[in-house]
Amino acid sequence: MATFLPSHRRPAHGLSRRDFIRMTALGGGAAAAGVRSAAAALESAGPPKKGATPVAIPISAAAVIEGDLDRMFEDMTSRAGVNILMPFIYTHEEHRAGVEKGPFRGGNYATPHMQFYADTGLKYEDLRAPEFPKVDLFERVIPVAQRHGIRTFAWIIEDNHRPLAIAGWEGMYEVDTHGQRAKGHPGGPCNRNPRYRALLRGLMEDYLTSYAVEGIMWGSERQGGMLTALGISQSGAPADPGKVTCFCEFCQAAAKAEGISVDRARKGFLEIEAFARACRSGPAPTDGYFTTFWRILLAYPEVLAWESLWVRGRHELEAELYRHAKSVRPSALVGWHLWHNISFSPFQRAEEDYSVLKQFSDFLRPALYNNSAGERMRAFVDGARSGVFRDLSKEQALQLFYAQLGETGEADYSKLGPEPLSAAYVERETRRAVKGVAGAATQIWPGVDIDVPLSKKDSSRCTPESVGQAVAAAFHGGAEGIILSRNYIEMKPDNLSAAGAAMRGLGLL
Repeated sequence: MATFLPSHRRPAHGLSRRDFIRMTALGGGAAAAGVRSAAAALESAGPPKKGATPVAIPISAAAVIEGDLDRMFEDMTSRAGVNILMPFIYTHEEHRAGVEKGPFRGGNYATPHMQFYADTGLKYEDLRAPEFPKVDLFERVIPVAQRHGIRTFAWIIEDNHRPLAIAGWEGMYEVDTHGQRAKGHPGGPCNRNPRYRALLRGLMEDYLTSYAVEGIMWGSERQGGMLTALGISQSGAPADPGKVTCFCEFCQAAAKAEGISVDRARKGFLEIEAFARACRSGPAPTDGYFTTFWRILLAYPEVLAWESLWVRGRHELEAELYRHAKSVRPSALVGWHLWHNISFSPFQRAEEDYSVLKQFSDFLRPALYNNSAGERMRAFVDGARSGVFRDLSKEQALQLFYAQLGETGEADYSKLGPEPLSAAYVERETRRAVKGVAGAATQIWPGVDIDVPLSKKDSSRCTPESVGQAVAAAFHGGAEGIILSRNYIEMKPDNLSAAGAAMRGLGLL
């Protein structure tokens, strides 16, 4: 039996900004208008009001399917004033599903109503998570949550690492430089694949039509192929540089429509692959690592054009999903999870531009896990130094990234991990996000670290004091809501209580 885990602007060949804004206005109405229409529901005029501040908490599917709901909801509301529950309703990762033992596949923990999935090519058994087949998570949770004054949002997380385990999934996956289907992260379903888009539209329409779900958040923890090939990621261990994506038929068609040479882009990525492999095992290039990499970009500017193509593919997907959700239920709030990597990578930061995201978002959740950021920032430096930044020492590379990201007063490389990033980092990143969405009704609800698991024994651990400081810092930075992260069942009670105490001290609860 499965059990839940214990607690312990215009680039070359690209769309112009005007064209992109026009694109987001097609279909179910202008995205910007949709954002403005959500302003009343978000209560976005001025600072958060006492008792009205969105306080959300994600939770594993297994926990709410198997657990004592009244006890859990009483605990999270009394300790931290939680008023939004975000179950991981669609997931293929064990830790999000909360499955600790036994065979696992994941999928939809609600009942798929198949009329919404006609264009996906998937059957009921392909969609429905097999771990708890007789329990509909939303049917079980929503009535009890409502009694406790808690709204329910659906969190759809893109994390399908098992394309071959589910019939029909493989054809939705990206294609790498060598023409092979990706088999898992950092590859994933292609954002331009019509069947994948139909799946996400179907999930959103199903949840908003079949259940009293009041909001939806989608998450994707991936980046473009160039950054993946170069190892520029918080994952640390560099991915295979020959498996970068995506060169599927839909991405090739999009490139050709913009005048990007598919052949030259592929050749450029093959040069990047050879460069990355040589960096990891061969002698240093005569002119250094960065100069050698830059020569590849000069010879093959199509690499950057392809990177831009991939990024815009995700944003176009998000805009489409936003419009679709609003056409189903205009009052529903729609937001996006932003990968923690944006805190470490100036490249990922450039790709996830708040001024673009605000055009099709009611709220945004940048992951600002300051405690786990120590270990993750160190891993990011290690990955970046596997290639283009190998000219620098680890400390020099870290200080370069700190300077580029505007992070000051943070731990040196030798101390990262045993030391976290500070609460000031949470405030700086929140303030940057708030400035980025200025002029729109989009709200910033940071994801703040409460006992996010770490892989190294000597890494810092959350304390009530550190959690309270991070929560307060998010609101000092201008946050209008907060998402206590990453999973209720991972949080120590005293640390969750500290989050509530900080909000009460600010007069928000």
